[in-house]
Amino acid sequence: MKNLQRLALVFGCVVTLGGVTITTGVEAGAHHYEGRRAVCESTQQRNCPDRYGDYRQACPNNGVMGRVNCRLSRGSWEAFDIDQDKMRAPSMLRMMGAITEINGNKVVIRGEGQECVAALISEDTYIVKGEKGKLRSPKELKVGQEVMVYYSARMTRSLPPQAQSFAIVIGDVRKEYVPQYFVVDQVQHAADGSCVRVLNSTNDVIARIDKYACENYASIKAGDKLLLWSRVMTMSLPGQTNAEKVVVLR
Repeated sequence: MKNLQRLALVFGCVVTLGGVTITTGVEAGAHHYEGRRAVCESTQQRNCPDRYGDYRQACPNNGVMGRVNCRLSRGSWEAFDIDQDKMRAPSMLRMMGAITEINGNKVVIRGEGQECVAALISEDTYIVKGEKGKLRSPKELKVGQEVMVYYSARMTRSLPPQAQSFAIVIGDVRKEYVPQYFVVDQVQHAADGSCVRVLNSTNDVIARIDKYACENYASIKAGDKLLLWSRVMTMSLPGQTNAEKVVVLR
């Protein structure tokens, strides 16, 4: 069993342990589980106490395998009003790929297989660069760059289809810790004011945000556009994650 667990960490698989499913990254290491609100049940110390805070305080000195059985902290929350139609027919799509052509405000991005879109850039499009999430001008876009593009589901029938882009994040998400573009649909506030939970506009991701991730977390509201960094997400639907860093785009 331990050998299988090690293989799962090395090759970046989906791991299910103790009834909890998590995703792992390509890099095998403890930093994939360093969410500030992670609670760890050590494989070497089964009775590890449920304590909110840094996992190293809850399960010290147990190595990578001692942190695998990791679950996101939970509080007493009401269920979000999930709109199944937003899941089935989202207004915003996203695709990972490489820029193959730039022609004026049109950026052609090719993903895996036959996936391809001509993303139209406007003054409302956010261009985000790298792990630090700095906002840049469209001039930073270059042919050959790996990007994650967020674009409208309303597309032309041309080849490739053209669509208005909401955000283009420069960086290879398979190798770099780049943020995701997150539009807030619903917000819940913890009873003790310690954090908020936000549901995205496509109703398929719930993120928990506290003061460590965003100083002004309490002011986040529906309609806000965020850059959100997180490393671990559950395989549930909606997926759930703890944000490590959040920037509110104004």
